[in-house]
Amino acid sequence: MRLDALTVEILRNYLQGAVEEMAYVVERTAYTTFVKETADFTCGLLTPNGEFFAYPIELGVASFGGISYATTLEAVGPLEPGDVVITNDPYGSAAAATHLPDIHLVRPIFWDGRLVAYGAGFLHSSDVGGMVPASISPRASEIFQEGLRLPPKKLFVRGAVNRDLLDVILANCRIPEQNWGDLQALLAGLTTGERRMHELIRRFGPDTVDKAMDDLIDYAARKVEALIRRMPAGRYEFVDYIEDDVATDIPIRLKVALTIGDGEIHLDFTGSDVQVASALNVPTAGRVHPFMAIALVNYFATRDRTIPLNAGVLRRVRMTLPEGSVVNPKFPAACGVRYATVLRIYDAVLGALARAVPAHIPAASGGQGCMVALSLPDPEAGRRHVTVIEPMIGGGGGRPGRDGVDGCDASLGFLKTTPAETLEAEVPIVVRRYHLVPNSAGPGRFRGGFGVRLDFQVFRPEGIVTARGMERLRFAPWGVSGGSAAATGSVMLNPGTADERPLSKIDVLSLEPGDVLSVRTPGGGGHGDRFQRPPARVLDDVVAGLVSREHARDAYGVVIRDDRVDEEATAALRRTGSGAGADAPFDFGPARREHERRWPPDLQDAFVELLMGLPAPYRAYVRRKLYARIDGLAAQRPVTSDELVGLWHNLRGSMGLK
Repeated sequence: MRLDALTVEILRNYLQGAVEEMAYVVERTAYTTFVKETADFTCGLLTPNGEFFAYPIELGVASFGGISYATTLEAVGPLEPGDVVITNDPYGSAAAATHLPDIHLVRPIFWDGRLVAYGAGFLHSSDVGGMVPASISPRASEIFQEGLRLPPKKLFVRGAVNRDLLDVILANCRIPEQNWGDLQALLAGLTTGERRMHELIRRFGPDTVDKAMDDLIDYAARKVEALIRRMPAGRYEFVDYIEDDVATDIPIRLKVALTIGDGEIHLDFTGSDVQVASALNVPTAGRVHPFMAIALVNYFATRDRTIPLNAGVLRRVRMTLPEGSVVNPKFPAACGVRYATVLRIYDAVLGALARAVPAHIPAASGGQGCMVALSLPDPEAGRRHVTVIEPMIGGGGGRPGRDGVDGCDASLGFLKTTPAETLEAEVPIVVRRYHLVPNSAGPGRFRGGFGVRLDFQVFRPEGIVTARGMERLRFAPWGVSGGSAAATGSVMLNPGTADERPLSKIDVLSLEPGDVLSVRTPGGGGHGDRFQRPPARVLDDVVAGLVSREHARDAYGVVIRDDRVDEEATAALRRTGSGAGADAPFDFGPARREHERRWPPDLQDAFVELLMGLPAPYRAYVRRKLYARIDGLAAQRPVTSDELVGLWHNLRGSMGLK
């Protein structure tokens, strides 16, 4: 029997306030910029089974609401009051943790000796050891290179810190004081959750509160099911790509088939690439995982704003995640840059939704969550100081009825910009530029959002920059419903000087004193026919300095003279260009079109199927060798699946395999 609706609503509002307070405590007491300013953390309340029944929506990372801590809790066994579990191990936690810098804490909540709930959450540590400052290198080929790995263990035992474990943790990172300060901030947030749960139990009793947990999860599931039943039944496929796997220039294919029927959605990732020998793999443990369904969750929350964010949001979602693929890698695959792949999975699921419910879906956003980190020597402490400078995020996709949001990606909207003043106060740098990138938005009746440019200058020697998640420098964010693809991103060293030098994606970059690094993010794709955009809106962007007069003419067919629209010239120009591409469901840009000319879908399907049939140790090698041979041929003429098999047999012989 469910609780009555009024009681559930009272409890829901109270619990939402409780988890928001937990999050504010973490934000206000954290040490590192990336937690207290950027807000890369979360905390909430779990059922005794380890699922979120209350989760913050106003602060912190929004994409962990469906995480299960069941395996983490099973690994440590029964807990007592005052115990606190710690882990950052993607494999030992069954993908509750998804890369090593995300350190998770779980604290049991008791009432009269009875376990009633848990407080749980994570924060992103700016360094957990490993091969590079800030720990994350795209070139890592196994998780052992990415820092200290902590299987689920007790950091506190009956209220007392496990000093031996803490000493090991702090001895294996570059910023021990900051890390311990952040962990204490997260612990304070969980303690706040315990206090608020006790207050609720005093008012309503433990049995009512226990029942409310299940009812809130069930309420979210029923609301989601009602939405799904209003969606057109069918199977909708889409493919998107990570531009390369770091070690080679081979794009990583992410394929999804979204099937709607009988009040459920099935996401099948069969056909996605095999796990790669770089840090772009996404741990999921082969289970339903929120990282695979962020686009769905955002769609549900947009269509029905009354849906609470908890484990129930994914109750009507099933997933097929092939073992050994990039979306379900086997140990010890590296996974430090897994969110770059998550963002492209977001785009793939969004594209499938655009086929199913085109009237409701925006174009692709910039699709980049590049965390630029700077490491400088700290002579006083005798070690290096590491700081995440800024989350470099692209523009939002054009929406049905609205332009995209400038400098904000819907899949990363929870991350906040770090004020330049804060950066300059905490790190010896000067921010030279921080503004929107003109002409970067994808043209459309509703244009995409503009990308962002950040230029910062270092003055001390031995500066090292890492930048995880730098993407969309090759394959543009796609436009939809006749909208055009957006501009790609770029990186430049010392722009506008005699030492100006364009860079490719940054792994580890050494800076000289006085160097200026300029990072420019992609824009968002456009939505709708660009020649139907009102000329006055184009003029507004030109006057604001966001669109050049030349771009207004070429992209929108709008002629501007003396800061006014030349209506006669505009009408004539639009008559000659109107309708070009207006009926195309997607515009992927020239680079992706050329890639898919060489690698049509059936050839890619056959390629992935062949690789998945090989023993895991051979997959990366065969992928590199076969890709090079096929791509060379495909530059001249189409390659068939039969030719692929023939090339594989030749390669197999050279490998000494029968």
